[in-house]
Amino acid sequence: MIVSNATPLINLGKQGKLDIIKQCFEKIIIPKSVYEEIIIKEDNVESLALKKAINDNWIMIKEVKINPILKIRTLGKGEREAISLAAENDSILLIDDDSAKAYANLLGVETHGSIYILFSACAKKIISKNEAIEIFKGMIRE
Repeated sequence: MIVSNATPLINLGKQGKLDIIKQCFEKIIIPKSVYEEIIIKEDNVESLALKKAINDNWIMIKEVKINPILKIRTLGKGEREAISLAAENDSILLIDDDSAKAYANLLGVETHGSIYILFSACAKKIISKNEAIEIFKGMIRE
């Protein structure tokens, strides 16, 4: 299983492409604070996409205890919980923030960002190279 922070889910959700993550990794775990961060705006497309993914049972929400090393103010609650959850489950973490990636590295967590998802989707022939470029352009516009 893969753990995800909010940004990769938002990046793909805003474009109606959240299912690419499912096709690449099958099951995703997110901490409760990441769920709350995304659904705070109930009627936006990424919030609706996340709720559908949860209802379809390929994204699961987990409670997590924040690792003591991460009890710092430089990371948001979602980042701290996502890193802690990935460390606890010995999972890969999808996260875009470079500072958060450095903290994850301290705990031995392998991290990848939104671009990695597009690369994986291309490599697995889920999307074409041109589709990946268009999705990437959409991420930049947002």
